Amino acid sequence: MKKNRGFYLLNILISISIVFLIFTISYVCLRNYIERQEINRAKTEIYELFTTYATKTFHDRREKTIKLDYLKKEITVFEFNVVPIEKLLLPKRLNYVTIFDKDPVKIFTGKITKNGNITPSFSIYIFDYNNIAQYRISLYGFDIIKYMRINIYKNKGDKTPKYDNILKFHNSWTTDNPKWEEE
Repeated sequence: MKKNRGFYLLNILISISIVFLIFTISYVCLRNYIERQEINRAKTEIYELFTTYATKTFHDRREKTIKLDYLKKEITVFEFNVVPIEKLLLPKRLNYVTIFDKDPVKIFTGKITKNGNITPSFSIYIFDYNNIAQYRISLYGFDIIKYMRINIYKNKGDKTPKYDNILKFHNSWTTDNPKWEEE
């Protein structure tokens, strides 16, 4: 009888371990799925906000001001520099930074001109839960064509661009980096 009790206890411990292992794997998979969805949502919404207002300003010939506030994790569009017309709430668990004038900034203000151009040109980095840059969104304003251009680059496995050293990474940026792909 004592041998059966030991076997019964061992059977329960193995069953609990298997359930715990399945729960852990499920949790990690769900967390990774949610993280990918938030990163993709942030990239898409930022891109759509800038392209939408570039088109609107071109049609209505009125300049818009865009304030990127990564401390509050929001982007606000203003008309006449003071009247907020739209606020985009970014996913809270991600980090963001704008590189402008060779400095990372957490609060940045730019303008979309009446021609649909952006001024000044800058880049936005979107970081995952581990603070590794997953996307670089570069917004360029051109005086000749007077319309904004947006390049989006996706990280394909580069672990070096971290939140703490993003300026160093940005300054050494090249478009032919095999670990980054243009979308």
